[in-house]
Amino acid sequence: MWPNLITRYVIWETSKVFLVSSAIFVVLMTIIGLADEAIGKGIGPDVILKLVPYVIPKALMFALPATCLFSVCVVYGRLASENEIVAVESMGVAKTVLIMPAIYMGFGLSLFGVWLNDISFAWSYWGIERVILESSDKIVYGVLKKEGSFSTAQFSIEVDGIDERRLIHPVITIKNASRGNARIVAQEGELIANPETFSLSLSITKGLIESPQAAMKFDDTITHEIPLRSSEDIAKATGNPNHLYLSQIKVAKAKQQRELEQLRKINAIGLASQWLAGDFAGLANQKWQAKLLAETEAKNRMVRMQMVPHRRWASGFSCLAFVLIGIPVAIRMRTANFATTFGVCFLPILIGYYPLLMLGLDLGKSGLAPALGAWLANIACGVLGTALIYREVNN
Repeated sequence: MWPNLITRYVIWETSKVFLVSSAIFVVLMTIIGLADEAIGKGIGPDVILKLVPYVIPKALMFALPATCLFSVCVVYGRLASENEIVAVESMGVAKTVLIMPAIYMGFGLSLFGVWLNDISFAWSYWGIERVILESSDKIVYGVLKKEGSFSTAQFSIEVDGIDERRLIHPVITIKNASRGNARIVAQEGELIANPETFSLSLSITKGLIESPQAAMKFDDTITHEIPLRSSEDIAKATGNPNHLYLSQIKVAKAKQQRELEQLRKINAIGLASQWLAGDFAGLANQKWQAKLLAETEAKNRMVRMQMVPHRRWASGFSCLAFVLIGIPVAIRMRTANFATTFGVCFLPILIGYYPLLMLGLDLGKSGLAPALGAWLANIACGVLGTALIYREVNN
């Protein structure tokens, strides 16, 4: 019965530290993140409350690996310093009975981490976007009350004051790089969010509209749609592989592969036709360059799609990699000072793990290495941690 009792004891002690440290870390990250948004964008408490469910998974995603490492450092450092490991060994029980429960927990938390990554990059991203778009008029009003002006890449607005929702003497500039900026000056106005069309509806009364093409005065109330996102930005966000669920990647990859093959065929036929016709100058014109750019972008998007599943699984299994490093180091240091143990473990991880992770991701995205490069840092930590555990068990 001793192994079962020891297993329950280790799992209970590790779980307590993990739950407490995770809760503290997530609360702090959530408060700091939301406070930054509230101060920077003038977001009110009602919008903050709507953002909380979407921010928590992102905070927990970042907290999970560090709190896994912290938990094993605390528990195994204390077990070693209080000679509990020696006591267990004196009863003829192997060290693996103490070590394996944390490894099993690390594996389970890694699977949970994969799910968290999937939720954070897809559900949380679109949830935050939806809340921000639905509350865009409140955000604009908040900034205008505070600063008297508001500006984005699509438009800017200045007012003399605000009476509830009524804008007093608004001056709006609609930015357009191709057709030139349009300027609207009105006696009063009001903004209403339209999240379905990624825009703000501006109702203005008695004013002047000026553009490079024409100018128009009006004495009644008219409505103008102000885009919050450009069509290019909307297309990029919608088609970005990073914001797809893992369950959607397979279908998206098949569709992208068909599009890429179609572009390659069209470009190959066009290239052959121009070579046969001797139109070498045509290969340098903007139309042909646009076709080559479209094929390159499709190829890059395909590579990113292949990287996404490996990146999310590798990010999730960083929990197990950190646990494999933390257990033997904590036992070897034999100190109850968890801050020292955590620092000794985390500093090399910070110096080694994350640069290797970024290297693997960059090589994979550039096509210089297969998508499995996302696992480079995990493999390095896993091999080192396994070697240290083997040495500790046989010491």
